Amino acid sequence: MKTIATLLLLFFSTHLIGQEFTGLATYKTDIKMEFKMDSTQISNDHMDLIGQQISFMNKKEFLLSFNKSESNWKEQEKLDKPASNAGGVQIQIVGMGGGADGLLYKNTKDKKTMESTDAFGKLFLVSGELSPYEWEMTSETKQIGKYTCYKAIAKREVTHTHSSEVNGKIEEKTEKKMQTTIAWYTPDIPVTHGPELFWGLPGLILEVTSGNRIMICTQVVLNLEEAVAIEVPTKGKKVTQEEYDEIMKEQTEKMSKMYGGKKKKGKNSSSFSISIEN
Repeated sequence: MKTIATLLLLFFSTHLIGQEFTGLATYKTDIKMEFKMDSTQISNDHMDLIGQQISFMNKKEFLLSFNKSESNWKEQEKLDKPASNAGGVQIQIVGMGGGADGLLYKNTKDKKTMESTDAFGKLFLVSGELSPYEWEMTSETKQIGKYTCYKAIAKREVTHTHSSEVNGKIEEKTEKKMQTTIAWYTPDIPVTHGPELFWGLPGLILEVTSGNRIMICTQVVLNLEEAVAIEVPTKGKKVTQEEYDEIMKEQTEKMSKMYGGKKKKGKNSSSFSISIEN
């Protein structure tokens, strides 16, 4: 296995000499979420509508713009949007990516990130460190489009949060567990980039499955006639990743108490829970 890794790294280094790889890669992403609702308080039709809305919100398209050491990750706007609520239940999902107005910048040379992201109606400018993955490279291959891709595996400890609202009371459980990430990369495109915060392999990552998320590259365009512009975001309230995570936790708790604590007279209490892995 070490021999394969060494050969790939040599191939990678050789191709970078004298070349400046630039390109655009389009990815389709999806997140599988589990949610449960009290069937005595909401009809099956409404539960189906909520499920459809959550599914729609999780299916997104992103554009990765890159050069040798820098990249931008930006969500592409959808032309059609679902109704804002289903059966009177408002759905809002807060997560990585910053939405259509967000922009994630990665620098694999300096190991730095900068993201402009809109959350709860406020724009934040989040600075962070680009954490390394301990990839285990294998000899297994598969074809993605015209590219031969190699399989790599990494394991990380992640936090699993389960929030539920029962009879107006919010309950939250948090546990840590090991999460396996499977990436498929191609040495034919010798850059260390990948979708979102994934990186560090000797070739562009074209597919990632990590926990309940999957990201698949659908198109790659290399070395365009016009230079690929990489932008470092500058707009928003400056915070560190740790500060941003704490702000999101506090805002989420406020929303849970606000909407979970409101009960109408003459109505029975309901229950609702969503399970998300990060």
